[in-house]
Amino acid sequence: MIDIPNIFDLLARFAFLRGAPAAVLVLLTAAVIFVVRDWRWSLLALAVQYLVAGLLFADLLDPRLAVVKSLVGLFICLILHITARQVNWGRLPADITPQEAARLRRDRTIHFGRYRLPTDFPLRLFLALMVTLVVWAVSQRPAYHLPIVPDHFNLAVYALVGMGLAHLSLTTEPLRAGMGLLTFLTGFELYYSALEQSLAMLTFLAVANLVLALVIAALSQARHAYPALLD
Repeated sequence: MIDIPNIFDLLARFAFLRGAPAAVLVLLTAAVIFVVRDWRWSLLALAVQYLVAGLLFADLLDPRLAVVKSLVGLFICLILHITARQVNWGRLPADITPQEAARLRRDRTIHFGRYRLPTDFPLRLFLALMVTLVVWAVSQRPAYHLPIVPDHFNLAVYALVGMGLAHLSLTTEPLRAGMGLLTFLTGFELYYSALEQSLAMLTFLAVANLVLALVIAALSQARHAYPALLD
């Protein structure tokens, strides 16, 4: 018979990631979502972010509720993945000529050695580094420590909120902007869970996240009606 680990066994197995390592990991995942334009990598980083955030939620909530938080996040990622596949997100329209497609790809990328990167990659990388430095500096100052929550939550909350807002300010694409908004909401929920732990509020936040994912999916479908040249 296969011995299936329970929630507490899994938390014990991943104990080495709890605390400060989890806070650093959510900072890294938020930075990847901010910098990388490929929705596949961004969505993978978002899924990892929800899993690691579950370890942080476990420091505040009943572990079973923390697992529900992660499962809701993974379901959101599934919704976004199906939507991106349906609209063939990031691809050029089928009705343009090969010459036009080659010119558009060339105009939207830059050479970095033998690699081709999106034109906005240097700016995004620079801003991600700046936000990371600011978040790290602010989280280490006692004057800006958040009340009630453990010390490592300062880095996690500031990283998710800061990167999420920065992401929202740089894109008009519904799918990418939605990932930034979901990142921001994860940071908000991490702090709010220390203030309010009622089951009704946790249920409301979970439903709100799922509704938001459906709204992002609907906007992405509507955005697909316009030419991909505008992305």
